[in-house]
Amino acid sequence: MTTWTAYPDGSFDLNTKTLSLKGAFPAIDGIPVRPTAISIDRAGEVTTIRYTLAIGELELRLTNDATAATLDLTIRGMPVAPRSIQVLAGARATGVTRCFKQARGMGGGSGLIELPSDKPIESFGITSLLGMGDDALIVYAIDHTRFEQVTAIHKSTDVCVATGFQTEGIPLTEGKLSLPTLRFVTTTHLSTGLRAIAETIALAMQRRPLRAASYHWCSWYYLYQNLDMTILREYLDGFARAASNRPLDFVQVDAGYAPANGDWLLPSHRFPGTLKPAFDLIRARGHRPGVWIGPFMVGNRSQLAKDHPDWLLCDTAGNRVTPWRHYEENRVWGYRDEETYVLDTSHPDAFEYLRTVFRTLRAWGAQMFKTDFMFWGLQDSTKVRRYTPGKTGVEYFRDVLTMIRDEIGEESFWLGCIAPYMPFIGFADAMRIGGDVGASWTGGFGPQNMLRETVGSQHFNNVFWQNDPDVILLRNFHIELNDDEITSLALWQAILGGVVATSDPLHELSEERLALWRFVQPTTDSGIASLPLLGQPDRPLVAVRRLANGDTVVLVFNTTDRRLVDRLTLKELGVPLNRCVWARTGQQSTRLGITDHLLVELPPHASALFHIPASEAEPGGSMLR
Repeated sequence: MTTWTAYPDGSFDLNTKTLSLKGAFPAIDGIPVRPTAISIDRAGEVTTIRYTLAIGELELRLTNDATAATLDLTIRGMPVAPRSIQVLAGARATGVTRCFKQARGMGGGSGLIELPSDKPIESFGITSLLGMGDDALIVYAIDHTRFEQVTAIHKSTDVCVATGFQTEGIPLTEGKLSLPTLRFVTTTHLSTGLRAIAETIALAMQRRPLRAASYHWCSWYYLYQNLDMTILREYLDGFARAASNRPLDFVQVDAGYAPANGDWLLPSHRFPGTLKPAFDLIRARGHRPGVWIGPFMVGNRSQLAKDHPDWLLCDTAGNRVTPWRHYEENRVWGYRDEETYVLDTSHPDAFEYLRTVFRTLRAWGAQMFKTDFMFWGLQDSTKVRRYTPGKTGVEYFRDVLTMIRDEIGEESFWLGCIAPYMPFIGFADAMRIGGDVGASWTGGFGPQNMLRETVGSQHFNNVFWQNDPDVILLRNFHIELNDDEITSLALWQAILGGVVATSDPLHELSEERLALWRFVQPTTDSGIASLPLLGQPDRPLVAVRRLANGDTVVLVFNTTDRRLVDRLTLKELGVPLNRCVWARTGQQSTRLGITDHLLVELPPHASALFHIPASEAEPGGSMLR
């Protein structure tokens, strides 16, 4: 049971069986409120605290019920909202040794963090506090249509917790603002609890119907900005020769097709006309055309910037918001732009321009849209000067998302990238969660971020959307990954149940690597893997996937740099007992017999795949069939 206790000075505690948040108080812009008067009313399981301020009043309602403890805050008598409101702030966490952080978006460090932490922690949408026992306290909001919900954890003398909303100084025309409800629940199994809460949020935010895992090719991670019609034709010819029994769903033209960021519909030297001939060619070869676009990006040398400088977002001092400056030789994607600006979509003409872009791309034949650098469109309204002020950054952002979905149609597949998660629910079919992967295990493009984010984001995979870990690298040329690393990463990304994609030239792969690509092709169901060892330190990564035919697949992945030996019981993995277990290496299967455990001994970066059929038949076919 999770319960509140309120005190005469306006502070309050939250207590579970093993964890507590003590001495909490509301705060405005990170500073605890200093009320001139406090009143407390109690009625059954509801306690109402009213804080009278120099200007206005806060009304805080603390509710206990059988399923959750909740906080509801209403602001009255203020002409504008603060920049931020922490509904619960300054709470001393007792019995807490770790937290689960959900990142704001792609690559943002989702997962478990040991406490106390020397660095402040910010978590968005869903946060969990964990102790030494089985209990985990999960903090979340259901409504993310107007405000970003942020939980902050930092160390002073104790571990301190604050949670609330970015209200961004919006006008309160009726002098009142009721914030979304904050909910606090306990669970004895972190992975299960996180997924159940993700389901609740997804339903409230009207998630899109889930689709089969996308199986596609994009041009970026081998060709980068160099794709043109000649190369596209060569690759499509090759794909036909290398086809598996499930053809590629989409062939996606990535960045570099336009003459500058922002000039999405203008011809370039790589595509001298429009993109329509490229889309027609892709469709003629049996695939659906896809396209990359950065809707909020505007290069300083673009025609758009020259013709419409008033469409560019400025900060409060009147300077253009400039996320990118390239004054040396590292110009982005071969463009001449020294600076890249942000489109101000509060300007009605800029908004309509963007509408025309998506409408035209769809008319040319695009059926898959990868929208990138979407964080650029989520700007704090207290830090920018908008053409039409008055809304939060989330509201402006979701206005654009609504327009894009209207223009591309319900049937189009939408992949978000470098995007905030919570405001995007209800619009995207898939979402990039990991940073860019590259050709070696170490360095800035190594798989470590992707691995962390796949674990930390699995609770909302095939709940909010299908997660996109980034592409699978298959090639045995121009690469520093060894065979174990390539195989393990491919199996890991495939078993999770999200997007399976590559950028490699399939027609140039060895037969062995092409067989791996066919082996990891996704099924048409929307299955998802569980992570039964989530939260257990010093254990391998383990993913368990139940297949539609009743089979179970288990992947054990040693991501460390040392040899790993472990004994995994089938009970702790939650897999069926008294069935025959098979070890699989590609198409080869070795019968291990009926056992109650899996014994693994793996060199660094290697993996072991086990298949437990529902029948006595030897497993065969692809990994997930």
